[in-house]
Amino acid sequence: MDCRALIGSVGLALGYYFLVAPDLEGRPFCHKVVNLGFTMWKDGHNTNVFPNVHGIGRDSLAEIKEEMAGNMEWAGDYRYVPGLRADDPGDLVLMYFDRPTRWTLHVERPPTRFKERAWIVVPVDFTLGPRPSGRPEGPGEMSERISTEKFKRRLRETLDFVRTNDRPDWQVVVAEHTKFLESIEHVR
Repeated sequence: MDCRALIGSVGLALGYYFLVAPDLEGRPFCHKVVNLGFTMWKDGHNTNVFPNVHGIGRDSLAEIKEEMAGNMEWAGDYRYVPGLRADDPGDLVLMYFDRPTRWTLHVERPPTRFKERAWIVVPVDFTLGPRPSGRPEGPGEMSERISTEKFKRRLRETLDFVRTNDRPDWQVVVAEHTKFLESIEHVR
């Protein structure tokens, strides 16, 4: 094979990979299953409060492990905000995918690299309830796909809500998620 043919082949392969090939990274989990897990947990504990283990997101989210039939592998891609209740404003962020992704739904065809990355947030109402602010933002499966600016604003509003409503261990919650917000300050 001559040099031009090799360069052409490499160029085609790279072009396919970067421009056409699907992006298989960042696939979200089924939020309907997560909603069911939270619902079963709240029903089993006869409460409208979402799990809160000393304000620590990972430990709190792990509380629904039994309701998820032990399947918590998906939780490694999410961050959870303890201290919220089912009757809180629906647009507060209950949990979010820990990085921007091109995906919207776990069941869709893998998106191409042309699709812009955005944040997936799972709100307190799983986008099912009425909102004072109007309709949920962005498409999603019991979730919303939003820009970085909207994500940061919504997460800050959620942390302010947890703090001003003096939820248990709010200091730990605010510290954990503020640190995350600072880590993504320059993410686009």
